[in-house]
Amino acid sequence: MNEWKPDWNQRLARPPFKNRRFGADMMEAVEKRLKVVEKNRSRFGWSRAAVVIVPALLLVLGVGVWFGNQAPSIPQPVAPSPGNLVTQGGGTFESSFLLGGGGDFDWWNLAKNEVKQANDRTIVTLAAALLQRELGIWGGPSPDIWEHSEVKWPLDRYDVSSPWVYEVHVKEINAEEAQTVYQLRLLLRDSIPMTYEETIDVTIRNDSHKISLIEQIDIDETGAPMNEIKAQGNTVILKEDAEIGLKITGTLVQKEGMIRSIHVQYGDMEHTFHDWKNVSNETYYPDVALLPAKNNKEDVLAIILTTGYGTSIRESELKLLTENFRQVMSADPVLAVKSRLSYSATAEAGKRIFQFTLDGVTRTFEYMEEDAGFWLDQPALGNMVRYYVEGGILYASVPIQVSPGEFPVAVRLRYEYDGKAFLVSEAMYGEM
Repeated sequence: MNEWKPDWNQRLARPPFKNRRFGADMMEAVEKRLKVVEKNRSRFGWSRAAVVIVPALLLVLGVGVWFGNQAPSIPQPVAPSPGNLVTQGGGTFESSFLLGGGGDFDWWNLAKNEVKQANDRTIVTLAAALLQRELGIWGGPSPDIWEHSEVKWPLDRYDVSSPWVYEVHVKEINAEEAQTVYQLRLLLRDSIPMTYEETIDVTIRNDSHKISLIEQIDIDETGAPMNEIKAQGNTVILKEDAEIGLKITGTLVQKEGMIRSIHVQYGDMEHTFHDWKNVSNETYYPDVALLPAKNNKEDVLAIILTTGYGTSIRESELKLLTENFRQVMSADPVLAVKSRLSYSATAEAGKRIFQFTLDGVTRTFEYMEEDAGFWLDQPALGNMVRYYVEGGILYASVPIQVSPGEFPVAVRLRYEYDGKAFLVSEAMYGEM
């Protein structure tokens, strides 16, 4: 708001009318003038109507005679706009989005987007939730656009303060008979601040208009999806199990030492997970196990990927799939250990003493000071995480690290499936 100026007080204090006021004599002059104007307007109106109506009648009569001598024409079909009609797999979906269209929250909140219907309406709702960080993954607002709650977990990193999505653009639309896949380009910022982009595939069922799958798409420095580099690499078989009808393959990216765009065939289902990856070293090819159903729940296929390894480091990712390829979530093993473990570390008389307490059970470990080149200020968790299955039960092992080469003990976590996710049911000490 503008600041108050001192001379305004003086202006407001002056009389409101400095000149002559509107009087009765002035009113009589106005009324005379109005009568003259009304007479002139009436005369002009009749003359103008005659000028317009007579030629119009002549034109109508002439056009009627001309049309009577013409053969009826056959209307030609108008080709649909290539910008928003996509066909694939024999199905056709006509979207009102133009490819490349999108923007910030103000753009998605425009009236033209508010009235979009069917699958387009779902994308508008998703974009608004992304831009306002209201996905409801960790609680709070959650739009009713999910076929099941686990669908939205790949977006959990956008449901917090950083990074945040500040623009959403529709990159591609691929329509099939049962579903439509929207590829969205997300522009992000973080707290550094830094700007970058990511790509996600959003699959929407055509019957319910709800999201059934969300996949992160890895892109290279040019912005092209990594799955488009298949021509540069060979297809590698990572795992085969004829007994359960399983075959896992991927595309070798030699310069990265990685296998990407992992394709899973399981029973009658198959799908390519473009955001999955595994190191190309055959020693670390994926481990696979079937977690049998309990309490009338469905079987779950566990695929354990290795995404990195080195001295005292092994990075693993656990993927859990139902028979219809619904991805099942699991509790983070490192967070589970941190919530249950307490410790103390002391240095005395040339010794290092570490004491750990896990769910009320305490264990103590002593080292000579010279046993390690240096000791960590506090025990580290997560540099090595190993998933495995024993007797149809899923476990995770999280070693506790006190120096670059010393792991005194590991925490062993036992998981149980509640029908929606695998949760930690027990934590105990395990051997290294």
